[in-house]
Amino acid sequence: MSKVGIIANPASGKDIRRLVAYASNVDNTDKVNQLKRIILGIEATGVDEILIMPDYYGLGERALDGLKSERLRAKASIMDMTLSCTAEDSTLAAALMAKLGVGCIVTLGGDGTNRDVAKSNRSIPLVPVSTGTNNVFPLTIEPTAAGIAAGLIAQNLVNGKDTVRTHKRLVVIRNGFEVDLALVDVVVLNQLFTGCRAIWELDEVREVICTRAEPTSLGLTSIGGNLHPLGPDDEQGMYLKLGDGQLKVRATVLPGVISEVGIEQWRLLAPGEEIEIACKPSVMALDGERELTVKPADQVKIRLERDGPPVVDVEKTIREAVKKGFFRN
Repeated sequence: MSKVGIIANPASGKDIRRLVAYASNVDNTDKVNQLKRIILGIEATGVDEILIMPDYYGLGERALDGLKSERLRAKASIMDMTLSCTAEDSTLAAALMAKLGVGCIVTLGGDGTNRDVAKSNRSIPLVPVSTGTNNVFPLTIEPTAAGIAAGLIAQNLVNGKDTVRTHKRLVVIRNGFEVDLALVDVVVLNQLFTGCRAIWELDEVREVICTRAEPTSLGLTSIGGNLHPLGPDDEQGMYLKLGDGQLKVRATVLPGVISEVGIEQWRLLAPGEEIEIACKPSVMALDGERELTVKPADQVKIRLERDGPPVVDVEKTIREAVKKGFFRN
């Protein structure tokens, strides 16, 4: 039986960067509409079952309620799980979906949402649809197309070797133990408390370690992208130490905010290479959200790995289905 999972984050796209920059506000009414389109896209491929993570706003329930007139052939339901109304819900939902034999997961959220999913899943292919702020990992794509691609992958109707790629990840190691991960970047801030989770004060940023650095992206990875572009398929990562160096780079660090950034040093990282955090005490932000405090006595290292979650290339997936005649009557 073919199954697709959907994990939608009602909290994405609502942080403080709407006050300090020109970020768009993605409300939950729009997310419900996007969910409907994802479900209909999945349905069109002939998938047997669609499992949706529950959430405090009821995104899934509202989407299914709005689709009653469509008479879905697929069995679409809200998963039976206990909610904590925290990021842990996404992690738990992904783990449960793996146990239930889901063949593909569509995520609706930002970099942080996908990081939470990757904590418990590095085997099921993801179709990440963007609804956050400075998104690098998820795609800005028509939700219907995302649903179609997920359905095709879940039923093995296309060649996964050609349409799914393994993303890089950053492993956080504190005092010899792996404690967390990031899919896009680890940012070290000269602060003592996590406070508001989103990053917007560039003056506090000391170090940036990233899996990819694209000049067209928003956020701190765009700094590296304007030095030496790195995409998701490149083997390497990048380390940046910000400061008063002679090298200056202009980058889009927030929506509508282009800043000049001083760089003391930077270099590329090879898979398996570790960077020891020099700024202590400090706070580390993982994929754009302050998560961990670093004490003076802590030894913290960040390691680049090539074994992150598999990500579906939506365009390649649908194009291959076209070549195979999937959409012909």
